[in-house]
Amino acid sequence: MVQGIVPRVRSVLMITALGAAMLLPMIASAATGPSGTWIGMMKTADGEDFEIRLMLDGMGTHWKGELSDPFMGKVELENLKVTPTRIGFTYRPANSPFPANFSGSYLAAKDRITGTFSMRGTSRFVKFDRSPEDLGGGPAALAEPAAEVRLRHDYRFAVTGRFSWWPSLHLVKDEVENMNNLTEAAGNVDGAVKWFVLDGFALYGRYYRGGQNMTDDQARLDRFPEQHLGADTYLKLDGWEIGATGYLGGKIMPESRFNPYLTAAGGKTSWALTSAGRGTDPVELNRLPLEGSDPSIMFGIGTEYELSRRMVLEFEWAWRYFMTQDDIKWPETDTTWTNTHAWCLSAGLTYGF
Repeated sequence: MVQGIVPRVRSVLMITALGAAMLLPMIASAATGPSGTWIGMMKTADGEDFEIRLMLDGMGTHWKGELSDPFMGKVELENLKVTPTRIGFTYRPANSPFPANFSGSYLAAKDRITGTFSMRGTSRFVKFDRSPEDLGGGPAALAEPAAEVRLRHDYRFAVTGRFSWWPSLHLVKDEVENMNNLTEAAGNVDGAVKWFVLDGFALYGRYYRGGQNMTDDQARLDRFPEQHLGADTYLKLDGWEIGATGYLGGKIMPESRFNPYLTAAGGKTSWALTSAGRGTDPVELNRLPLEGSDPSIMFGIGTEYELSRRMVLEFEWAWRYFMTQDDIKWPETDTTWTNTHAWCLSAGLTYGF
């Protein structure tokens, strides 16, 4: 019986060894990440499909590569930068005095390269799949890998500048308007410095220079004759805030250039209801100027849109709440002066460094 078992054990060991020998090259190939030959499809101006090949070879910080297609032939890649998730390079097409650029990502979970070619204001998005000629064919050839989220913020710090439009938000009690209900939308600006604690979580400090215009409906303004309100009356709202942003794009749309987020902040606002525009004397109520420096909060949703590795557009819709009410100075809050609300629609540009 023992003599019958020994040959079987030997056979099993030989098969196992042979299988391991066959798998090792595949494992080595699968572990190369972006390294290898990649094939993408593009269209000519006439709508005809043609194949473009991308060859990447290297590891760590040492990489080289080539790009080829039926029209420009084969060209060497310049300024090639490769990380486990990001790929960028420039190249000079034949007979072209201008260089072209590529900025993209390596998606390990799908063993795919995606990105955008751009030259002189025009751009084309391309998906590259690994060439069948590559041994192993990438991570999917062995087993389903753990999903990897591509790096959205390949930097720790960033600065953002935005223009915003603050539509007024009025809360009317018992159909009785106070002065806060007479405001109208106005354009404002803000700037922020961001610290990306994680790729999907950032802390920021922001300064905003804002305010609200006043209605030009004189009949409504005349309800407050002692304040002499007019269409030039302006509610200044300048302040700072510290907040946090949680980014959701890596979870809900990992391959998209859009990166939705939730944000919240709290800070302090220097405010004043000025008589005839920003910088003029404040309006008085109960012989006290309507001005102060008080807490404020903000909650919002928005999205980034990736333009390049370090530059993104930002669009945001937020609710702002300014605690301008003071029951001691101006006690009749329902009919005179209370807290201030506003929506905030923002668009801006973020640069990471």
